[in-house]
Amino acid sequence: MRAYITLEFKNLLVLPIHYNHIVQAVILKWIGDENYSKFIHDGGYTYNKRNYKMYTFSRLQGKFSFDRINKTISYLSPANLVLSTADDKFLEYVVNNVISKDSFRIGNNEVYVKEIRCVSNDIEGKNVVYTKSPIVVYSTVEINGRKKTYYYNPKEKEFEELIRNNLINKYNALYNEKPLDDEFHIKAIDNFRLKENIDLYKGIVIKGWTGEFEIDGAKKLLNLAYDTGLGSKNSQGFGCIEIKAQ
Repeated sequence: MRAYITLEFKNLLVLPIHYNHIVQAVILKWIGDENYSKFIHDGGYTYNKRNYKMYTFSRLQGKFSFDRINKTISYLSPANLVLSTADDKFLEYVVNNVISKDSFRIGNNEVYVKEIRCVSNDIEGKNVVYTKSPIVVYSTVEINGRKKTYYYNPKEKEFEELIRNNLINKYNALYNEKPLDDEFHIKAIDNFRLKENIDLYKGIVIKGWTGEFEIDGAKKLLNLAYDTGLGSKNSQGFGCIEIKAQ
């Protein structure tokens, strides 16, 4: 399930260019329920000693301008945010808490929620999707005794393999069982239109890709991909996708 959230503000919404951690902090504050918030903050669902928080979110969508000298991005009102999760409780806590508040802050900006629209989609078969935030796929390798993070691009076979493995692990963590059908495929629609994005999350460099992709496979894994995001670092605002209208 996901929420399409329309935000309004009286002045420009000014944020650092790399603002994922700010929006993530706002979302966690929106949860409201102390016990559930602690559960998510402490790691969420676990499988093979890895934690999966089962949510993702988009970049802010709207009209904006960059100030490259001050390294800020300024949005005109309104701006839109997509928040997506495989855990309905997560969205229930967020929606109930947000609608009870007159306003809240994103960074140093006072913001109002104009509208929240919750949607539950059921997808199957081949679908063309586009990214609402970059897809991040990586592994940690050791070179000359030093660990290094290698980020894969959609042209490399590991890109699909690691996304599929990530979805299977999420399924195990969420349902405490293996999926009966673990088929999943992803390929870029047009390699020339893919764009590499280099982001900073709390000072750490993260590389991801935006563009259009075709996804296909087991229905449950497709819906998990749609709800929780593709690839890694979903709860940091990466891997959010949307179905392209036919």
